[in-house]
Amino acid sequence: MTSTGRDALKADSPSSSTPEQPGPQPADERAECIQAALARALLGLRTKRGWSVYDLEERSGVSRSTLSRIERAVSSPTVTVLARLCWAYGHSVASLVAEAEGNYPSDPGDTDSAKL
Repeated sequence: MTSTGRDALKADSPSSSTPEQPGPQPADERAECIQAALARALLGLRTKRGWSVYDLEERSGVSRSTLSRIERAVSSPTVTVLARLCWAYGHSVASLVAEAEGNYPSDPGDTDSAKL
């Protein structure tokens, strides 16, 4: 067998350092995915209603600069800010977070999320 053939067999072996399926995402990466999905969802709610950032500021009491940072996923909203935004939209916090969680791939081996 040539060295190339042995290398090919080694790459396909179960003891290979390259996993067949990706492992669970680190917590930070998952949090960033949810933050980005939440930002898209909030921007979508505002756009769908045809509101400007100024309109949302007036309705929610959240500053335009904070809204802009949240919608660009530069910063994460506190629970209080998220609640104020959801109330302005007439949307529940729980459904918005669930929507954001549903917009990123979950870990196939993550059985805890299946229980929720």
